[in-house]
Amino acid sequence: MIGRTARAGTEPAETPSLVPLRVRYPETDRMGVVHHSHFFVWFELGRTELMRERGCTYKDLEESGIFFPVVEAASRYRRPAHYDEELIVETTLEEVTAATVRFGYRLVRHPAGTLEREELARGFTVHACTGPGGRPRRITGELRGRLLPPPSPGAGR
Repeated sequence: MIGRTARAGTEPAETPSLVPLRVRYPETDRMGVVHHSHFFVWFELGRTELMRERGCTYKDLEESGIFFPVVEAASRYRRPAHYDEELIVETTLEEVTAATVRFGYRLVRHPAGTLEREELARGFTVHACTGPGGRPRRITGELRGRLLPPPSPGAGR
């Protein structure tokens, strides 16, 4: 692990990226409950937006020959999501190594007009850094600098 990141199970070293969404009908079964596979689609939305906020769009990275395929993924489901509910995907960058990145996710129910946030799931994905042919490659210092959040005031004291 490197500075300015945190591992799962510890307090994140950064403010999470927040992506609001509303559960759509095709994401649910006949009882209006979301199929668990959609949680990973929503995690991807969160990850894509976090990277966009950091100036690292997948499109730009791939055009420059850098790819981040998923090599590990997990989720702990706590409560179901239902049709038409308002949810938020909270995403953090948990770790950057020489050739991998790990993102953490928290999916919460966020009823309109309230401050309540009920956790529905937690998860993570690990991505290898590869070139166009799928061969592993190191994460450059420039890319690492864009991925990592700026240090918080007073960090490192």
